[in-house]
Amino acid sequence: MGTKNYKSAFILRVFKFSSCEKPAYRIDKENIERNGYAEPGFGIFESETGIFESLAHAEKQIRKLANDKDTHSFLVEEKPVGGTFYTGDTLSRRRYLKDGSLWQKCEVSGIRYFNGKDVDLGNTGFYGRDPKTIPFKEGDVVEVANRDFVQLAIIWNLPPSIEYMKPIWVRHRIRGKKFSRIHPDDSDDAYTVANYDVEKDGEIGYGHFHPAVVDVLPPSLPVPRKIAAELRRRLKMLQDESEQYEKEHGEDLPF
Repeated sequence: MGTKNYKSAFILRVFKFSSCEKPAYRIDKENIERNGYAEPGFGIFESETGIFESLAHAEKQIRKLANDKDTHSFLVEEKPVGGTFYTGDTLSRRRYLKDGSLWQKCEVSGIRYFNGKDVDLGNTGFYGRDPKTIPFKEGDVVEVANRDFVQLAIIWNLPPSIEYMKPIWVRHRIRGKKFSRIHPDDSDDAYTVANYDVEKDGEIGYGHFHPAVVDVLPPSLPVPRKIAAELRRRLKMLQDESEQYEKEHGEDLPF
């Protein structure tokens, strides 16, 4: 448990659809030309930012802004006040849907460096998720919200449960104080998802990544059958590859 000798502020970020056209999941041909590949999804942008002294005030503002047809979602990040820390680190994160309802939260602090010192602010340990807080199952098509793009992906593995994490923490405590700062943290509060992209030569690339729980949302738009079918196909390929690796090496793929 980290120190509580700090104050915090709550940063509200309002994300809106970036296209002037009707939002839709698509493979953007301009992105293929510009970047050499494109993933199924759509663009968003941070249209407004607010700083509040309390979570209640931030949520009050969300209720005022909710249900705008151009809004995709809201993100509230809790940050410490009165010192410097690594960019992107937070004390807590909360995601709200366009109607203002709380979708998901992570209260595991990622602040492990403050004012030039290695110090934990808040509880930096991840002890697993209650299954009741996990709304998806393997094979669900989902949105993964980044700062400027929402991409479609498909659930491969769920976040670690409390039961799964218990023996990991037992082993951690046995290792002693020497490794006290090396433990499961906010980065472990994540799904494993499969995704794909269309490349410039028409080939399809695929893989997996680990988005934070608060960044994985239900589809906000109708999902084209072709995209959903391709996601399911790529998930099956990854599962088969993982199974083959386990047979040959006696262990899971080193994700």
